[in-house]
Amino acid sequence: MEYLVEKKLNPRKNTRKKKRNNTVVLIRKSNALVEAHYKFTIWETRVFAKMISMIDWEDRDFKEYKIFFRDVIQDFGLRKDGRTYEDLKEGARGLMSKIIKLKVKTDGVYETLETPIIGGIKTPDDVQRKIIQSKRLDDDRVYLKVSFHPDLKPFLIELKERYLVYEMANILDLSSPYTVRIYELLKQYEKLGERTIELQELKAMLGMEEEYKLYGHFRDRVLEKAKEDLQKYTDIRFDYEGVQAKNYPYELPVKLKANAVVAIRFYNITKNDTSQGAVPPVLKLKRAPVQEPVPEEEGSAVEVSHFDEIFPLVSAYVSEQTVWQWLEKAPIEHIRTSIQTTLKQSRKKNSPIQNIGGYLNTLILSPPLFAAAQPVAPAPKSQAPKEEKNWQDEYDQWKNRWYERQYEVIQAFLAIRPGLRMELFEQAKKTVPFSFDPKLSDEQNYKDKMLFATAVWELARQYCQEELHVIEKQYLPQLQELERRMGRA
Repeated sequence: MEYLVEKKLNPRKNTRKKKRNNTVVLIRKSNALVEAHYKFTIWETRVFAKMISMIDWEDRDFKEYKIFFRDVIQDFGLRKDGRTYEDLKEGARGLMSKIIKLKVKTDGVYETLETPIIGGIKTPDDVQRKIIQSKRLDDDRVYLKVSFHPDLKPFLIELKERYLVYEMANILDLSSPYTVRIYELLKQYEKLGERTIELQELKAMLGMEEEYKLYGHFRDRVLEKAKEDLQKYTDIRFDYEGVQAKNYPYELPVKLKANAVVAIRFYNITKNDTSQGAVPPVLKLKRAPVQEPVPEEEGSAVEVSHFDEIFPLVSAYVSEQTVWQWLEKAPIEHIRTSIQTTLKQSRKKNSPIQNIGGYLNTLILSPPLFAAAQPVAPAPKSQAPKEEKNWQDEYDQWKNRWYERQYEVIQAFLAIRPGLRMELFEQAKKTVPFSFDPKLSDEQNYKDKMLFATAVWELARQYCQEELHVIEKQYLPQLQELERRMGRA
């Protein structure tokens, strides 16, 4: 009930200033840290996020991080007063006493690492006291110096595989630390669109194993709060449902009543509509930019005709914005085939497809799956200026080839790592348990069950991001140049 208490004790909430600078600040952390077990207050969460955002991509070790009070005020849209500064210091002090539990793998054996978070705090006490009393809180001398505990280095520095990156702007307006954690857990699986987590494991991640013994209380005070705030303030949204013991396909450590809720299935994890409160586009970059696809102009005749063809077929399941996203990211033939196949399967008796919109979105936007089905297009050579239509053809050829190279790299990566392949199968079973048929072998599920295969591929991509980045550097410049010539950039 922590977020409720904070809300009552913080009468300044409605007076928060929303003016912020237009700088992209990225949070980058390993998946193990995202899924760790810990419990923070909202101020501890803010200090932790601010510290992570100050790590540079090129850093090879932790530094002492100087957090200016004025920056925190601006980042989180807070009031500039002494009480807020005290909250900031208490958040940092609180982190010094917190222990975080992470699952780590050492020589093939899983272990639990328990480590502090902050190694130390420094404050220039005498100077700060006088400045605060004079209310000159934007002074350069009002700051904290904090340092990470060295045990956290593998989870925050030189990350090469299995990590999450998102813009800090997405969590600035979240008032509950639980909501911030749920945002990160779902952001990990945004591409897949679905994630199932056992209830006790989710509560352990949030550090609340002994709270909300009744599922109804947990649902109303944690899940509903997260659902409302993520849609209102962040770049993703989701739906969820409780999974009862009688419907859960895996053995549980203890026997429970058949109708007891034992897991939470998050689904429809999709991009948010900026018109409904998601974070608006930003202008300046502070760190290395995340490459986002540039939307086509809606005035394109080909694009509009494709939209008019596709949207009526799926209007009952997805929004117009989703269809435009498909047209931007996937070949039209792949979209047509995916819709035809999905709708046909969904009409069958006992169809495994429960969420048609989420299934379609995953199927269409999963490059390895649709790229494998496309004919290999030779990398085109530079040519003299062409008509717009020919530029589009060349762009599609380059893009398809890029997807196929990703497919080839991941295929080769897993081929020489059969142990990892089996491990990913096991992880995928728990991620999308309702898309796995226990009557079939793992390989047969991988071949026949589209959502299960997608889960395996998304997990695999996290292990070979360095190799995929090499391919990106080969193809992205040419794609960007073609976009420029077509007037997109």
